[in-house]
Amino acid sequence: VGALTVALVTQALDRRGDAWTMRGPAVVGRWGPAVIEFRQAGERGEILHARVLAVRRLAAGRRAEAYAFCNAWNHDRLLPKAYAHDDGSGELVLAGDVTTDLAHGVAPTQLDVLLTAAVATGVAYAEAVAALP
Repeated sequence: VGALTVALVTQALDRRGDAWTMRGPAVVGRWGPAVIEFRQAGERGEILHARVLAVRRLAAGRRAEAYAFCNAWNHDRLLPKAYAHDDGSGELVLAGDVTTDLAHGVAPTQLDVLLTAAVATGVAYAEAVAALP
């Protein structure tokens, strides 16, 4: 068991056979309709933050529908925590967050489970966004 590091995250993704790249401090991968960014957060980098971005966007005029979708998702599911973000381009980004406090350290097998859960729930969310009319 050791401190969370970017190297541990990339090694876990490698063990899964996932393709990834670095975008600034974030480890980024794409799984079908989901782009997922893994970052360290917290004063000591002890928090694993996974941000899911659905590839599909909605027109800004569909804000009420996007909010209703996110509210229903958050009511029925634990992960990821869903929200809609207006990026100023006339489109809404539908995103989700999964955050895990690892202040007491993380074992590689534990990180494997956390990343697998973030990817699985993130893909399910992005698939639900893609299925919207």
